[in-house]
Amino acid sequence: MNRRFRVLLAVVLTALFVGGGSTAAWALWSASGTTASSATIGKVAASIAGPSAMTTTFSSTVTSMTKPITLTNTGTIAGTATTTVSVVSGSSTALAQAVSVTAWPVASAAACTATTTVGAGSVSGTWASLPSMTSKLAGGAAAVWCTRSTPTSSAPPSTTTNITVNLTVASGTWTSGVVQGGFYLNTSAATATTAALVCTDHSGNYVDITWDASSRPKDTWYAAYVGTTVVGQKAQDYSGRITIAPQDIPSSAGTSGTLTVTVKVLDSAGNATTTVAGSGPVTLFTQNDGRAIRCGA
Repeated sequence: MNRRFRVLLAVVLTALFVGGGSTAAWALWSASGTTASSATIGKVAASIAGPSAMTTTFSSTVTSMTKPITLTNTGTIAGTATTTVSVVSGSSTALAQAVSVTAWPVASAAACTATTTVGAGSVSGTWASLPSMTSKLAGGAAAVWCTRSTPTSSAPPSTTTNITVNLTVASGTWTSGVVQGGFYLNTSAATATTAALVCTDHSGNYVDITWDASSRPKDTWYAAYVGTTVVGQKAQDYSGRITIAPQDIPSSAGTSGTLTVTVKVLDSAGNATTTVAGSGPVTLFTQNDGRAIRCGA
């Protein structure tokens, strides 16, 4: 068999081997094929609700505002929600700085009311600078924060500030885009129209406070507050008087210093309304037998 014949035979056998459906040839062909696959990658995203309902005008009868803010991780993976606040350019930074804020997590928006006690995990500041309301959230989960805003005596009258609450959700190096919610805080032309309480000293042991209630029904109920804490016993206008002893003042107020007592009208359920009957200062101080109280600053 000469060389030319051997080459021709090899070519013919190879053609028959492949074209004839050999198992070995088919395996070789299959092994060189391609496959396709895909994977779903998680994402982080955020949404915020509640700020639009926080627009308020503070006055002698509207002395605080308590509203919820809901932070939601609308992404598919767990992340940490963080907030910042800012004052919109052209509105009053002075007013934002003069409105104190306390915020704390609550179970639901319905749990954030004017009588809700400040809970664990609270942050405090002003609407010009408030520490982050930080929550760790699973994908699709939400957290509700209760915010309580109170203007201080330095709040300028007839002023408006536009506040923005900014929210992001982050997971590792991934961060959502910033989402925002905004609202306006206003002060009325005159905020010093609140009637003064009449206060009577009793040797540091207690003070009696009274107010003018002649314009209200005799069965109207009242309570005295230091901040959001009720001090002394609730009273009806039949007496128009509340006695406040040092032990009635919350221990967080310390042993000395001037506090503002505000008497508010109560609703039928015994909760405070926005109607203020009177306001005035009392001062804590120390006597030989312990903490004492007197009228005035």
